[in-house]
Amino acid sequence: MKTFEKVLEIFRDYLDCDLEEEVLPCRNGYLRVTWNGDSRYCVDGLLSRTPDELFEVLLSDYSGYEVMKRTKGRREVTEEDERQAELLCQSFRKQWEEEET
Repeated sequence: MKTFEKVLEIFRDYLDCDLEEEVLPCRNGYLRVTWNGDSRYCVDGLLSRTPDELFEVLLSDYSGYEVMKRTKGRREVTEEDERQAELLCQSFRKQWEEEET
């Protein structure tokens, strides 16, 4: 069964590594907040009302995180960078699809 808790379980290692991302429960679902270093202000926040929405948000964030790790923010992103990030994302998507059964 697809739940918010399962999404958080799938992305736990990523969320533990990326200190600028945080997921918080709220009345209407879960809120993904992006922080800017040590600033007390967040860069953005996105409400996910369903587990599927939260999964897609975190998958996109994870993909961007992996691309940034590869480029270190010092060079242009290549097709290979994007391909490698997509390969990593496929394992998350597979885990998520298994929850439907």
